[in-house]
Amino acid sequence: MSSTPTVSDIIDQRPLSGVQWWVLALCTLVVLLDGFDVQAAAFTGPAIAAAWDIDRAHMGPVYAAGLAGMAVGALLLGPLGDRYGRRPALLLSVLAFGGFTLLTAWAQNFEQLVVMRALTGMGLGGALPNTTALMSEYAPRRQRNLCIAITFLGIPLGGIIGGVLASWLLPRFGWPSVYIVGGLAPLALLPLLWRVLPESIAFLVTRRNLTEAAAILRRIDPDAALPAPTGGQDAPAERFPVRTLFAPGYAGDTLKLWATFFTNLIAIYFLISWIPTLVVEAGFAITYATWATVALNLGGAIGPLLLAHLTARRGTRHMLPAALLLAALSVVVTGRVHHSLPLLLTLVFCCGFFSFGAQISLNALTAYIYPTHARSTGVGWALGIGRIGSILGPLVGGLLLQMKLGLANYFLTFSTLLIAAALSAFTIRRHQPPA
Repeated sequence: MSSTPTVSDIIDQRPLSGVQWWVLALCTLVVLLDGFDVQAAAFTGPAIAAAWDIDRAHMGPVYAAGLAGMAVGALLLGPLGDRYGRRPALLLSVLAFGGFTLLTAWAQNFEQLVVMRALTGMGLGGALPNTTALMSEYAPRRQRNLCIAITFLGIPLGGIIGGVLASWLLPRFGWPSVYIVGGLAPLALLPLLWRVLPESIAFLVTRRNLTEAAAILRRIDPDAALPAPTGGQDAPAERFPVRTLFAPGYAGDTLKLWATFFTNLIAIYFLISWIPTLVVEAGFAITYATWATVALNLGGAIGPLLLAHLTARRGTRHMLPAALLLAALSVVVTGRVHHSLPLLLTLVFCCGFFSFGAQISLNALTAYIYPTHARSTGVGWALGIGRIGSILGPLVGGLLLQMKLGLANYFLTFSTLLIAAALSAFTIRRHQPPA
């Protein structure tokens, strides 16, 4: 065994340096802009329907196109990060979602709008696995879950900022202005990413580019020697890194991860899509539907941070299934509250807290499970499979509403899926140990 410390050894033993703070800030900013653009269709849907004289109920394909594009982008651009590097794959993703968001402003009809949202979604889907892989490889082990949780805070923050901007832009400049701002912002960020964002040191080691790896590593530790390969975690880049996901020792965990992603994201996107409607169906005024959305997103912002702290101390073996079970409990109880608005909002907050928190911990666990040469692929394919669930969640919710089974049964259905997610997560073999 080499006496030279590995990249992971050096990073784990040092406090966060300037270069690591830059990686955290830039990855979070990319995800924030991702969160803005992924929700742009929701912000502008009613205005577009009114401008083009389309029934709002027929805007579903626009929303579904973005989610489908994200699934394809995660499956295709995730492996690019393992083949050519996290940095070029991330730059390509930002260029794609920024450029196609900007072009959406000039869509002339419904069909063009659907195509633009699908292409935008591909860029959006490619950004998340590569930011996750890059951040996981720059963060010390004791702070890795927290750094990934902070990065993914960009999604709700992007939604909040986007909602505020859209409410100001729409009445003044019309729906295209939202896409102009949403497209120009990531394109303006590209020069900074090009100049400042470094490549993953661990990836450079897998490509045997030790000189460049050492130069970046010395910005973290000026006394660091040339990094040594990290044994089983590093290997030369494969032409088809997807094969690693089904290699001996990984195949079982891959399928269990996919099942957990799929079932949890069905439940999350059911909540995102139908909580406002279901609050009204429960008998509360339509004004309170917005309060419920805020409560869900607030829980989704706070939950990942606190669960990341607990997971760092206790590992994911028990924390991740426990969070999913508590999400299931919150969801089923939410469906049975019809009399108290404060209690309902508290329960909706808990739904977001545990389900979103579990999802971010799951993202971090996926980055931990796979070796460097397949990490972006592993995260990307898990997110891609999960995105299929995100498409089904709203559709299944709508089907249940049409069947008029009652509020309690809607929530019971999705709590059952969360219990399945907890069981699947518990059976994963390679759980993240305490830091």
